[in-house]
Amino acid sequence: MLSDHEKQSIEAFCNNKVMYNAVKKVILSGIYEQGTLKKDEEPNPLENAAFHLASLSVQNPILDEILGQHIRGMFAGINSLEIGFKKLESFKQVKKGKPEKNPAI
Repeated sequence: MLSDHEKQSIEAFCNNKVMYNAVKKVILSGIYEQGTLKKDEEPNPLENAAFHLASLSVQNPILDEILGQHIRGMFAGINSLEIGFKKLESFKQVKKGKPEKNPAI
């Protein structure tokens, strides 16, 4: 579905780790924003946002079932994001170096 130019652009994006992580942080912040994304640190999608939601329910009681639905939705969003970023990584090409000289020849 992508043109060769689009594929090359994705590869260049993935090779720029600073840009890659910055974009990932911005997108993750849309799913959960609670101070778990930190400057100069790689984003960790496994950071536990559920505890933050549970802590809010202490001040504003909500049913456990509703809390669970929110947590399940957050997980689905984070999981979808990770799948998408892994798909981006699949556009990286393996760099071919010089073939090693065979000492047996």
